[in-house]
Amino acid sequence: MPDSLRRLSYRLLAGGFYAVLLAAALWTGFEFGQKRVTSLLEPQLAALDTERLELVAVRDALRSDLAEAVREQVIAERSRQIDRETARALTQQLKAAQDARLDLSRELLYLKRLVQEGDRGAIRVHDVRLVSDGRPKAFRYAFALTQVVPGFAETRGHIRFEIEGRNPSGAVTLSLADLPSAEPRALPIALEYLQSLSGAFELPGDFEPTGLLIGVEPSDDRLIPTSESFPWAPTTEAPSPSGSLEEAASRDS
Repeated sequence: MPDSLRRLSYRLLAGGFYAVLLAAALWTGFEFGQKRVTSLLEPQLAALDTERLELVAVRDALRSDLAEAVREQVIAERSRQIDRETARALTQQLKAAQDARLDLSRELLYLKRLVQEGDRGAIRVHDVRLVSDGRPKAFRYAFALTQVVPGFAETRGHIRFEIEGRNPSGAVTLSLADLPSAEPRALPIALEYLQSLSGAFELPGDFEPTGLLIGVEPSDDRLIPTSESFPWAPTTEAPSPSGSLEEAASRDS
């Protein structure tokens, strides 16, 4: 083999050997450096992992607390709804009991007066209905009359129908005769057992009603004149199928 080729081979072998040594040195340095860096960062990495686990635990606890808060809110809202419905039902029951008590008190008053007046009878007003006519200050009404003590012949007389309220000058009481739009303007009594009466009226614009006063003025001396006050409580209920408040009052009786 020529000397030039031999020298080239030696050089190549030497270069390869040096390359291997350099690679080994670099790898050894990399491994040493990695181990050193790992040993230096290992406490920090452990601390970060511990902190991560703690944050995960806090997150799970917050999720559980949120779910519990939502559940308690739903329960509280349901409880408030039940309380509102219970209060509404109790209010309605109380009103019905108060109305029944008022009716009994009125009937008791009638009976006491009958006892005091001897054998005289009386007429009772009941089933009073007041309905808005769809126009401002316009109303329809209906009520029924019955004998408190049966056995009297046909009774005659008239009804005193008055609206109590206020206008700019103070307290005012208006009768049907004071209202030009009232129809009818007089309410005669003609009953033996039951009579239904109805009508309509329109109030003055500056008049604010507060109640109704219905007085019974019989022409028969055997009957006691009576009067009853009723709160001003108009409704907007639809007409009865027959289209008549008077017929509705008759059916209720």
